[in-house]
Amino acid sequence: MNAIAQAIADRQSEIDRLQTEIKALTDVERILGASVAPSSPSRSRRSSRGSSSTSKATAAAKSKPEVKPERKRRPMTAAEKKAVSERMTAYWAERRKQAAKK
Repeated sequence: MNAIAQAIADRQSEIDRLQTEIKALTDVERILGASVAPSSPSRSRRSSRGSSSTSKATAAAKSKPEVKPERKRRPMTAAEKKAVSERMTAYWAERRKQAAKK
């Protein structure tokens, strides 16, 4: 178990390092994007290769409002609710049965 905990800790530190790098690159892109004119050669080269996902994300963030509307679920009929209830009851009964065997 100790080896697993160590592996998790190693991966978490790697994730933290990568997130820091991503934030730094995003900040640099935002700074450079604001200072570079749209008609510059570097912009046209980028568009010929395709835009990066971070460029798409920043463009989408600028065009969309901050708050997203909540998604509404389709209401379930009584028969659908009963079917889900029976299915989940059977699922959890099976889980309890498997846990008792261990």
